[in-house]
Amino acid sequence: MKRKQKNKGDHKMLTEGLYTVNEAAEQMRLKPWTIWDLLKRGKMIRTKVAGKTFVRESELKKLIVDQKKRK
Repeated sequence: MKRKQKNKGDHKMLTEGLYTVNEAAEQMRLKPWTIWDLLKRGKMIRTKVAGKTFVRESELKKLIVDQKKRK
């Protein structure tokens, strides 16, 4: 029987920070509706926990990198 190998990304997911939309907006100095719009357009990936939407810290970092590339 083959043993399922652990995905190295699984551990990161458990230790990575999760932010509510309002917290993410505050961190990024944006309005919450801007975060909702980015999620809706697929520019950021949402994480759902118990039916609530959260944004991973890595998604916020990707957004910063994307903004720097635009300049």
